[in-house]
Amino acid sequence: MRKTLLLGLLLVVSAIAGCGGGGGGSTLTTSGGGSSGGGSGGGQTIVTTGPNVVTLSVDSGPTCATCSGAVDIPYITLTVCVPGTSQCQTFDHIEVDSGSYGLRILADATDTSGQPFSLPLPHETVGGNPVAECTQFVDGYSWGPVDIADVDVSSESAASVPMQVIGDPNYQTVPSLCSGTGTQEDTVATFGANGIIGVGVFAQDCGSSCAQVVSNGDYYACPTTTACSQTTLAIASQVTDPVVYFQADNNGVIVELPPLGSTGTAASVSGSLVFGIGTEGNNTLTTQNVLTADNYGDITTTYKGQALTSSFFDTGSNAYYFNDSSIPDTCVTQGNWFCPSSTLQLSATNSGQNGVLSSVDFTIANAATEFNSYPSNAAYDDIGANAGNQSSYCPNSATNCSFDFGLPFFFGRNVFVAFYGATTSGGTGPYFAY
Repeated sequence: MRKTLLLGLLLVVSAIAGCGGGGGGSTLTTSGGGSSGGGSGGGQTIVTTGPNVVTLSVDSGPTCATCSGAVDIPYITLTVCVPGTSQCQTFDHIEVDSGSYGLRILADATDTSGQPFSLPLPHETVGGNPVAECTQFVDGYSWGPVDIADVDVSSESAASVPMQVIGDPNYQTVPSLCSGTGTQEDTVATFGANGIIGVGVFAQDCGSSCAQVVSNGDYYACPTTTACSQTTLAIASQVTDPVVYFQADNNGVIVELPPLGSTGTAASVSGSLVFGIGTEGNNTLTTQNVLTADNYGDITTTYKGQALTSSFFDTGSNAYYFNDSSIPDTCVTQGNWFCPSSTLQLSATNSGQNGVLSSVDFTIANAATEFNSYPSNAAYDDIGANAGNQSSYCPNSATNCSFDFGLPFFFGRNVFVAFYGATTSGGTGPYFAY
């Protein structure tokens, strides 16, 4: 779902200088076979290696002239190619988002050899016209054409994947229906990454709704790059998670991040993004906490007696986002970061559609105090923020229906994300397990 606040844009608790680029500090990775970890800051977590694995790094973000840096954003490196050719570019700092779906690259991204994005990718079309997309995240929107590419990650390959090129300079005219949805995030500096790969429980980012309803708000047909109008788009042509195109290891992913230790912070962290569940010797499902999700990819979280039926696990959110009026949230000028006078030990109970219950303990520290260590530290396992009014997506226009378990939840755990309808050793997706 991606709810991310870039610290260089909002912090006043400390002087921030310089750009991203994952500075020094210890690497907290181990290697081995795929067992489930304990809670954040404790328990045993084994970070996996193998041909179906790519390194997952948490650092202060991509280097660019105007980048301000970020916290709690996980990144991988992948390669994008013109379909059927060896004309390719490799990009690091591709954000991994378990709350969204599909691959997107920023048009102003620079590849690992220092060259700007320049691949002549073919356009996805509808009725002979190129397709563009308005991608709406919780923290803003992005605009750009839908192109087709081959995608390589570690030793896995996906052919002819529909993906979005965000901020393509040829598509400068953003439709008013898109531009009114929040902050525009069409550059590496405003996005905080060179791209994003959504590995949530669904394959496409819209599905049958966009295939059937013209006014879907996502897809536009563009006879010219300055005149785009809403359109339906077949499911096979929609922006799609490349993982489902893999020949094998395509039924889900595992996010593996080690604990941060007693301080709850680190300069940078190295873990693994593992492809497949129960398809290889290194991705066996070992936990009993298998929580099936509903048709929206959500579970129910009960927090302080309130059942929040639209809750989710989201590596694209850089904090725990939930509502609790008893926790002060005004210590940082923007973002409603929680700032209790002393560190809070909290708990919640998660429940899946299958009735499985899982109690989760978590910690919320004073964000202003924690961020005093930025930019030396880019990983934090105890930061949270007020989720605000959620009526825009809550059933019956309720003001509070979700608990967003952002990246702090993932430290010290191996979290399994099973795709919708996929057959896995833990049953049929969608589900989350940890």
